[in-house]
Amino acid sequence: MTTLGAEWIDEHRLMAYGSKSEFSSMVPLFKEEHLGSDHDSLIMKYIVFESHSLFTEVQESGEKNVQSHSHAYRSLLRAAIQENSQENDDNKKLVALYELIWSFCEVIFVEHLPGGCVLPYLQELMVWHFPQADAMLSVLVAQEAPNQHPMYWDCIITLLFQGRVTETVMLLKAGSDGEIFIPLLEEMPLLQNFSGNSLSDFKISWSLWQDNCKALKDTLELEPETCQDIMGLLCGELDVFIKYKSLAHTWYHLLTSYLLYTAPTLSITSLNTYAKDMVEIFSPNLTALDQILLSVIEFDAHNVITQCVAHFENSWWLVAHLADILHHAGQLDSTFLGYGCSLREYVLLRYASELVFCDELWGLGIDYFKACSTFGKAHLELAIPRIPLKNQRKALRLWSACNKHGLEDLGAGVCRVMSSNLRQNEQLGLALIWSLRAKDYTTVTNISEQLLDKYIETGGFTHLDFLEQLGPTKLCSNRLMFLGKYRELHSLVRAGERKKSR
Repeated sequence: MTTLGAEWIDEHRLMAYGSKSEFSSMVPLFKEEHLGSDHDSLIMKYIVFESHSLFTEVQESGEKNVQSHSHAYRSLLRAAIQENSQENDDNKKLVALYELIWSFCEVIFVEHLPGGCVLPYLQELMVWHFPQADAMLSVLVAQEAPNQHPMYWDCIITLLFQGRVTETVMLLKAGSDGEIFIPLLEEMPLLQNFSGNSLSDFKISWSLWQDNCKALKDTLELEPETCQDIMGLLCGELDVFIKYKSLAHTWYHLLTSYLLYTAPTLSITSLNTYAKDMVEIFSPNLTALDQILLSVIEFDAHNVITQCVAHFENSWWLVAHLADILHHAGQLDSTFLGYGCSLREYVLLRYASELVFCDELWGLGIDYFKACSTFGKAHLELAIPRIPLKNQRKALRLWSACNKHGLEDLGAGVCRVMSSNLRQNEQLGLALIWSLRAKDYTTVTNISEQLLDKYIETGGFTHLDFLEQLGPTKLCSNRLMFLGKYRELHSLVRAGERKKSR
């Protein structure tokens, strides 16, 4: 097994490597990355805090309830967009992008698809991510004569692209040109309505319905031309989809629309072939998002994560939580990579390193490190001593967190640092408390001697009321026990109770 080595390369970065010879070529595995760009936004802080509890639930459940946990993450992203309406548009777009990628991964890798049919899930995605149809519909329903509005036919085609039959029929009833389509659409078999019947029953019903559409198209002369196009769309003619592809906006929206009228029962394993055709229709020049989504459709979870790492280079939230959920769903290979751990652990380590050096989020980072079985503890041992101890409250929380996670030695180190800092500031009473927490009895003895010396100089004790609460702890040091008794004597003398002091 390769031993992981590490060296600090500057004040805030640690370079991890398998051997000294590899040092110059390895990328940093552990890095103090103060949360910048999107993480400074309110919407991302909301997501970071809320997702932490979900993450801990996933670790406790393991492979159980992965589907419901994935739904919870997706719901969190949608809620973040809705509840942070005043947020910067760029930040909301970033979160919407996270939600789109997560949703695609959920459909392909996590969902239990009835009969393997993917279309109903893709339809739901398109309705959520492409609200243009709703925007046009809201304008039209406010008109006295919707069919006279310039966007009337575009709205109908967009609604048909999303399989929204009810809204389409409502608009068609506002005019006379499209009356022929009303009975066709009202009779259109919809896969989601066949949940209680067999898939073969749906296929028969759908085939008969489309045969009827094709028969009508061959016998009717429809005006205007848009009506001919709508009939062609119902018949699944590719040329019509290409003609109106601008209303779909993206290849994956067009893919969903095309499947709705050509192969509504397509299994998830055959999706890739159709996807490549739609990509070619839109543009052969793939964007980073296109490549990520195609990797999802190709069932390449490893490539999905690595591409997300490259695309979201300043943010590790998505890749950390997505890799973790795919791991628990059994979709992400746990094989160790060249740097000695799995891809899931690598991205979790990077995300944890972002959190652990943030004043507000360091406590969350510890939990993410603890979820990394290979290098998590080693990274914690390196990170915790470097967390700035700006005040006693933060130090106390860090000490408690160390004890909670079985890192007593690191907790003792925190206490020793606080004690040393307080001694330098002449706050000897507080320094003594922190040394007691560290169980550093040598330092306890030294501080006790300092306090006695200070009493000799000044003739008084200050800020040592805590000694009365120590109980048996005073026995850990002869000097501390003497200090406690001496202070008790001093208090009695000052109170005029000399007899009791004897």
